[in-house]
Amino acid sequence: MPIIGSVLRHFSILTLSTADEKQYTMRMDPLKKVALAIIGLPHLGFRARARMVFEFLKDVPLNARILDAGAGYGIYSLTLAERGYKVDVLELETERVAALNKMKDERPVLGDRITTTVGSLTAAPMNDSSYEVIICSDVIEHIPDDAAAVSEMARMLVPGGLLVLTVPYDSPHNKKIYRGFGHERPGYTEEAMRRLIAPYGLEIEKVGRYEFFFGSALFQVHNWFRSPALTALFFYPFYFLYSIDCILGIGSPNGIGFKIRKRSA
Repeated sequence: MPIIGSVLRHFSILTLSTADEKQYTMRMDPLKKVALAIIGLPHLGFRARARMVFEFLKDVPLNARILDAGAGYGIYSLTLAERGYKVDVLELETERVAALNKMKDERPVLGDRITTTVGSLTAAPMNDSSYEVIICSDVIEHIPDDAAAVSEMARMLVPGGLLVLTVPYDSPHNKKIYRGFGHERPGYTEEAMRRLIAPYGLEIEKVGRYEFFFGSALFQVHNWFRSPALTALFFYPFYFLYSIDCILGIGSPNGIGFKIRKRSA
């Protein structure tokens, strides 16, 4: 199984964004490509979240119709394409779609498996019952009308279809900082998500949580490294400890993910 983020080694220029919506562009050299191939993206929070997403997707067949809703720069879509899936991308920001389209052109073997559309998740230009799977990772907390987004995703899912949804957790810490990340609300609890999705025929099958008390401290320390070499060198020791934190689950999580199923009838 490819390392999450290693797909980015195929490209000459990467454009990515941080959680607080800062964007940066990095020109790739052979050393950076080797580092990505071996380590993947050295970001603790993203890796924990992505590991949960792909765990929820592990039984999805290769011929499934998949939508990456609010895909950003398309890391999930590119990773799925590398694994042989075909993916539709829906993204509101035109510059992000343009960056993904450039990567598609540079690596046609992946790009031919990805179709991009600029559009809003609250008024998606896709037909009813278009997808067996929808991925929506850390998106709806940015949307004022999150119920409209959930309604649209339910509309686009086939009966029995799968929605993989990740969001921040409604924790005391996130209540203090959420506006700095462009979020409309601090996050969601399991019960709040259950109430949000129930009117649209959606039910929670499985819940995952990540980055608890010690994981948050590890994340902060790892971010202190200003050298890319040190960030890469210490990533896996930190990630090992971070993974233990996810198992211990002491305190409130920073993020929560849901494996959600649309009712068949």
